[in-house]
Amino acid sequence: MFTPRTCLKSELAMLYAPDSCIETAVKNLYRWIHHCQPLCRDLERMNYNPRRKHFMKREVEAIVHHLGEP
Repeated sequence: MFTPRTCLKSELAMLYAPDSCIETAVKNLYRWIHHCQPLCRDLERMNYNPRRKHFMKREVEAIVHHLGEP
């Protein structure tokens, strides 16, 4: 069972796509996030900063809520 916590974006991406290289996994995670409008709205309300190298715990919780557990 996955426990949401602050983690690097690449780390979370690799949990969702363990057989991909890091760059591909991150691009896929971004694509999934952008295609899920409710998730985008939630992240926007949390003041998500796409330039940070990590996701905050509350952002990870939102991602897992909308995309499912990695």
